[in-house]
Amino acid sequence: MSLFPNLFPEMSIRLKLLGAFLVMLAGFVVLAGAAVVLQLVGAQRAALQEAQHVALAVARMSDQPGPAQRDRQSYFDSLGVLFDRDIFLVDGRGTVVAATDRRVIGRPYEVPEIAQAVADGQPRDFIGPDVFDGAPAHQVVVPLPAPEDAAGDHGGDAVVFEYTQVYDTLMAEAKQAAVLTVVATLILAVLGWIMAFRVTHALVRPLAELEGTVALVAAGNHGARLRVRSNDEIGRLASAVNRMAADLQRQHDALQERNAALARSNALLQEGIARQQEAAERIQHLAYNDSLTDLPNRNQFGAMLATAVARAAHQRHPFGLFFLDLDRFKQINDTLGHGAGDALLQEVARRLRHTLREGDAVARLGGDEFVVLVDELRGDRHAEAVALKILQAVARPFAIPGHELRVSASVGISRYGRDGHDGSTLMKRADIAMYQAKAAGKSNFAFYSSAHDDNSIARLQLESRLRCALERQELELHYQPKLDLRSGRIKGMEALLRWPNPELGMVAPQQFIPVAEETGLIVPLGKWALRQACLQNMAWLAQGLAGLTVAVNLSPRQFGDADLLADIVSILHETGMDGRLLELEITESAIMQDAEAGRRLLRSLKSLGVRIAIDDFGTGYSSLSTLKQFPIDTLKIDRSFIADLACDPEDRGLTEAIIQMARTLKLHLVAEGVEQEAQKTFLCERGCDELQGYLFSRPLPAAEFAAFVQRQRGIDRLAAV
Repeated sequence: MSLFPNLFPEMSIRLKLLGAFLVMLAGFVVLAGAAVVLQLVGAQRAALQEAQHVALAVARMSDQPGPAQRDRQSYFDSLGVLFDRDIFLVDGRGTVVAATDRRVIGRPYEVPEIAQAVADGQPRDFIGPDVFDGAPAHQVVVPLPAPEDAAGDHGGDAVVFEYTQVYDTLMAEAKQAAVLTVVATLILAVLGWIMAFRVTHALVRPLAELEGTVALVAAGNHGARLRVRSNDEIGRLASAVNRMAADLQRQHDALQERNAALARSNALLQEGIARQQEAAERIQHLAYNDSLTDLPNRNQFGAMLATAVARAAHQRHPFGLFFLDLDRFKQINDTLGHGAGDALLQEVARRLRHTLREGDAVARLGGDEFVVLVDELRGDRHAEAVALKILQAVARPFAIPGHELRVSASVGISRYGRDGHDGSTLMKRADIAMYQAKAAGKSNFAFYSSAHDDNSIARLQLESRLRCALERQELELHYQPKLDLRSGRIKGMEALLRWPNPELGMVAPQQFIPVAEETGLIVPLGKWALRQACLQNMAWLAQGLAGLTVAVNLSPRQFGDADLLADIVSILHETGMDGRLLELEITESAIMQDAEAGRRLLRSLKSLGVRIAIDDFGTGYSSLSTLKQFPIDTLKIDRSFIADLACDPEDRGLTEAIIQMARTLKLHLVAEGVEQEAQKTFLCERGCDELQGYLFSRPLPAAEFAAFVQRQRGIDRLAAV
């Protein structure tokens, strides 16, 4: 759109257009000026040509032979009438020899141009003095040809023609035309400039709008649109820009939707990554921390112990391990439920953390077992002080929701260097020391001693063998008859657990029952014994040994098991035995751990027809009012009272009191451990219902017991005959 598109690249189109118009107007003005100049020059040339033509014509006429020569003056007179100009003829000496005005004849007219024209033989124009008044006048001189007889007198050398009037007339016309040209040029220039502004505005305004709209679109305002005013190139360009903006708007909307979708996807991805990161951290935490107490678990403590061992070996840095086990925790957990047990473990963990120094470490290995690593253990006195702090922290009452509990702990101590140089050995020996502390009376601590190592190893081996015995069906039941004093017949028996081990021989119950109780094996052992006793009684019933009641012992830990009632119901249903043929023997202490829970359980068992017996009665702290709260059927007098009946008045008095209490409560009474006739006589005279002991029979295997009962009943039948 510019005449010079590559010039002034920074200049706006408006300025370029106006500049182009200005150049065009300047050219037009120059052309107009040139026309004026040409008009003036043309007028001058026209005046000169006219004067030259007239002068040449006069010169030719003046040079003709004949009458014209004779009467030149008359010819000039006629010229004066015809042209109304000053025309005269001068000779070679510059004297006027003929003229349209006779007054100048004979006057000298010496002008250098005349002599020059004559000398050159060419016409010549000049501005010379008027012949009359000497004023400047436009004149032209035409030389005459030289005569053939140069010696003779001729008519003159040149004709001078004064054409000022013609010049002035033609110049006036030329000037008038020039003025008209200039005026027209100015008018056209003004109109052209106005038109240039209008055209420029008409062109630039849509371009400016186009530029502004494109800038808005580029800035993100894709809704901006141009108004299409025409169908020319600019209009079509505006339509194209509008289409482009609409396309950009659609693309922008699509992009926004995709960005929103990507943002949502990214948010979901980030959330997924965060959850994965959180899960990974949680997994990492769970892998090395106990989920209940948030203490380091066995894995993390193993790494901590390995670090401590490496540092101790390299820097002679002493440390000690304290193996901690809670006493009676299983009873609390089984009686009050796992929620109370978990709350107790969490509080124990909190107390241990607050009891130890910052550099020490505490971990939970599982169950109710904790282990403490005490850094820089200075000696046995330091170890004793730490153990006492731990025991005191655990001994304080625990405020569990709904209960106030008191527990104790047993702590075993092993020391790096003295008791071992690797983590495995130190852990094992701290565990052994803990069992020694528990055996010494609980709520106690003990240092590892090699003197007790053999006993501890033997105990661990016994526990391992007991587990295998349950899996291999090595255990068996023996049955001790119970004699009814009124009828003299065997009406029942007590099932007693026995363990004939292929390597150890017959393992005494006093050896393996405490181990089973501490490790929790007593629960599956008791369940097995209960099922086996019911199966055996049903087998005897099928053999004709009817009316036998089988008594099975329930340990405190088994009585507190949450699945006990369901197990008994399942066993009775499985074996088909009438619940009235089953008697469960429970100690006073087991019932009194949680009196209300025990009362509910006993009532549920009574609803099945099962009989309830209090075993080892007299060794506990039950009162008559306490016993009245429970649905009890039988009291069993502990063998410790029966053993010295013949010689100990105090035992006789206590036994008589127990018998009287049973009579008051209308309970069935069984005396166990009867080995002498005097004991039998005393108990029979006092009204005891049943006797059990070596006086009649030791505990017998199933086959021997059946034979014993059959013999006894055979004797009874013979006596009746």
